[in-house]
Amino acid sequence: MRLRELQIENFGCIGSPGYTVEIDNIVVLIGANNVGKSTVFDAYEAFASIGAPLSIEQFHNLDPEVAVEVRAKFTDLTEEDKSVLGGEKWVFEDQVLGPAIHVKFRWSVPEERGKKYSWDPASEDWILGGVGGWDTLIKSRIPVPMRVRPSDDASDTEDKIVEILTSAVKESFKAREKTNDIEAKLRDLSEELCQAFLPEVDRVTGLVSEKLASVFAGHKVEFQADLGEVKPEKIFGAGSKVIVTPPAGQSIALGRQGAGMQRTFFWTALGTLAEVGHYKSGKARIDPERPRILLMEEPEAFLHPPMIRSARESLYALAETETWQVIASTHSPIFIDVAKPHTTIVRVDRDEGGSSRVLSTERISFTEDERKNLTMVRLCNPLVCEFFFADRAVLVEGETESIALAFLLNRSGDARSQGLAVVNCIGKGNLPTFARILNQFGMSYCLIHDSDAPRSRRKGSLIRNGMWTINQRIADAIAECAANGGDAHSICHVPDFEGYYFGTSLSGDKPTACQEQLARDDFDTADELSKLRALAETVLDPRASPMRWDTLDQLKSRVEAWAIEAQPDDPELWQLSDDA
Repeated sequence: MRLRELQIENFGCIGSPGYTVEIDNIVVLIGANNVGKSTVFDAYEAFASIGAPLSIEQFHNLDPEVAVEVRAKFTDLTEEDKSVLGGEKWVFEDQVLGPAIHVKFRWSVPEERGKKYSWDPASEDWILGGVGGWDTLIKSRIPVPMRVRPSDDASDTEDKIVEILTSAVKESFKAREKTNDIEAKLRDLSEELCQAFLPEVDRVTGLVSEKLASVFAGHKVEFQADLGEVKPEKIFGAGSKVIVTPPAGQSIALGRQGAGMQRTFFWTALGTLAEVGHYKSGKARIDPERPRILLMEEPEAFLHPPMIRSARESLYALAETETWQVIASTHSPIFIDVAKPHTTIVRVDRDEGGSSRVLSTERISFTEDERKNLTMVRLCNPLVCEFFFADRAVLVEGETESIALAFLLNRSGDARSQGLAVVNCIGKGNLPTFARILNQFGMSYCLIHDSDAPRSRRKGSLIRNGMWTINQRIADAIAECAANGGDAHSICHVPDFEGYYFGTSLSGDKPTACQEQLARDDFDTADELSKLRALAETVLDPRASPMRWDTLDQLKSRVEAWAIEAQPDDPELWQLSDDA
């Protein structure tokens, strides 16, 4: 049974009507500080507690008059799940998820237990109780939350790991036939140690006896040794530690390791121990076959950038295993991989009224080619995902445009550039894909790209230029954004970025050649660089730019006018036909 949807209302900073978080194998929560990412974790833990009392601080706006509700949809129901939870009665056909059950907990009074309700497809209404009858039955089927916070205390972390490891060893001791022999040997050693220490014990007790007799005449003090019950599993005392040894270095206790090592060890150890059946939730050991959800806050915390990538791959791999799901919140663009299937990116922010809201990639479907392209982009430039964390984004084709815009925006000092991310999409072909992602999140953005020639030559013959056809895909993305009430603009350079701003194609290493132009002593006064100096304003206010276009017909008119005026060396490449 897998969690597929979490609906939260009037919980913490989340008000009414609340919001829905769609759950995939791995969910990555992004957003500024204090917008409600941790509240998503709190809400699932509250649900998984099966109605444990909530404090007044967990009621929205501290208002006890407004009930808290956390609802969850579950899919992938096995026959055993159905048997435990009451059969087919509670299974309904969700239009998106397929066969599912829907359960909620409702807290009406602070510090009192919440009540469970189940969706009844027959009456199409919520029924008090319902699924599973006893709350313990539904608790036995839902994914177990395993939470890791960046604020977890180092010593508490080590104690928790030692406790889990030693409990695993104790279980193993109980299962072994050699236990009796070990106990006998330990008793013999204990008796030998006792005899060795008895003379010193007698001496000390004799001194105590003399002093006591001075007050209570005739009284004696003796020490009667009791070896007690010797158990092999009690051989591991409170001073037990986890020792970590680097490839070439000194062995050091986990508690004295760096924060990054401690934290990584903790969540990897939790995962491993859960897999082999030694993880405990409270006093109950969790069945290794039971589904689990790792709730990980800021997995990048305390990690060196290369280690962040390793942690990312490790968590994504964990999420691909059958009994695991992962919900992680992050402030690192490195941790986002939009190319992986079964991954949901959830942007959490606040609406104009100050309430938390979510926007998700769940409904985006990429073609296989788009996924391959996204994978290549991430491998070449993991920071491309920085646009998820920005207020507005500028999507550009390549490094030359990135260098120029970064320089010009920084030089302008314009307050409008705050919260603006310039994203190198590593090729024009990726621009429409990233635009679609931004459309899904309702973000404002601007596309900067070349027109490219309508035709190209291959083996002496004129053919349709693939880069020109991408202009239509860009126009479609802009139209999609506008239809959803978004704010997106496309700025096109004819014939290309270099030709528009420098009057010629830059030779050799284009980024270096661009940097040389930006570093010119006469940059502020050179007439031939006036267009380039205006690029920052174009990006900050694209509506007023003469290079802005919305439809392919508008772009065609500009290309035709340029070809007439510029008289390019190969005019046939710039001829527009019906299929262009």
